[in-house]
Amino acid sequence: MQAVDRVSNRFRDLFTRVFARLYHGPVESVSSFNGYSDDQDVYWFESNSAAFGQATPVGTIILNKQRMDNLSDEAAELVYRHEQGHLNRLPVFRGLFWGLILNGAIGIYYFLQSLGYSLLIPFGVTIEPVAMMVGVSLILILLMVGAARLEELAADLYALRSMGEEEFLTAYDEISEEGSDSLHVRIVNQIQYTDPENVVKFHRFLARAKTLYPA
Repeated sequence: MQAVDRVSNRFRDLFTRVFARLYHGPVESVSSFNGYSDDQDVYWFESNSAAFGQATPVGTIILNKQRMDNLSDEAAELVYRHEQGHLNRLPVFRGLFWGLILNGAIGIYYFLQSLGYSLLIPFGVTIEPVAMMVGVSLILILLMVGAARLEELAADLYALRSMGEEEFLTAYDEISEEGSDSLHVRIVNQIQYTDPENVVKFHRFLARAKTLYPA
């Protein structure tokens, strides 16, 4: 078992470094977050990208040191707890999430392909298979968007429970001010993330429901 664990850890380390380099930048160091010795180590990279951090498919966390250094301790902890929230999920749900993301990527590919085929309709290509391809690809894309939205909501709820409502909202305001103001980032945030005030309301709803219908 020790040999299997060593191989597994080496694979996770290699995957995380490659993942970080492809999406953000090379890993600069690996250490604990703000000295939290009871939590897992994180991989630190430095980039001027809009990303504060990300949880990887192999259960590791990468954080942007350049962005995190500009945050207060509370806001930095929110980023960290949010990424932890992505990992605090049963393997079956994590597998389902990544499966829907993969299906969404396939949907985007076939949607773009269908746009190409649509240009050939005036030259004799029938519209029915093109329309069917568009419909199926849009369903896959919508499932991916829905899965991403639920995943981010679950991660925010985990961070909220860890920090408390007041600190969560204050930290979220700071992150919003420090984040990128580009049109692309604003569109992605609107699609992918739930408004923090609504996250708090949903958390309160779940708490009331648990009181009324205890397990």
